[in-house]
Amino acid sequence: MTPRPSSTVRRWTAPTSAAVCALFTASLAATAPQLDHPSGAKLTGTWVVQVTLRNCTTNAPLAPSFTSLVTFHEGGTVTESAGNLGFAPNQRTPGHGTWTRLPNHEYGQRMIALLLFDTPPNLPGTPGFDPALPISPGSFAGWQTISHTVRLTDDDNGVSAGTNAFYKADGTIYRTGCSTAVLQRFK
Repeated sequence: MTPRPSSTVRRWTAPTSAAVCALFTASLAATAPQLDHPSGAKLTGTWVVQVTLRNCTTNAPLAPSFTSLVTFHEGGTVTESAGNLGFAPNQRTPGHGTWTRLPNHEYGQRMIALLLFDTPPNLPGTPGFDPALPISPGSFAGWQTISHTVRLTDDDNGVSAGTNAFYKADGTIYRTGCSTAVLQRFK
């Protein structure tokens, strides 16, 4: 027969168990992604994003804005479908990546998208320029990375700015750029 613990032991064990559970829960909360914005806004959800490619030195727009759809998932992942006409149809895959909470009510996002085949440039003033096609610097098969800092201005709107880089399939970087974006939550 197993001896029963005394009531003194039971009283000590319950508060200790509660304290251990509270410490464990607090440590999990400290390491979990912080999903809530201090104003009550949440980054998670799907956003309609107007992206403007910019000159990194002057911040001047380089082309008309285009629309992307970006979904920030709970747990810190992000998916993106870009509507940039500078890519040939089916040349660029949707983007995948991560997001994290930063200080000062901001979020960082990093994404990668594959570029499946080469396309030649179509730039005004260059041989072979076709004004019926979208203006494009051309791309090599490889991948593109995008890094932005997002700031929510309220529960349903935000802005972001950051950089992008293009890599050939062998890992050689061949172009970098800057962009800004305006986000509106899809409801």
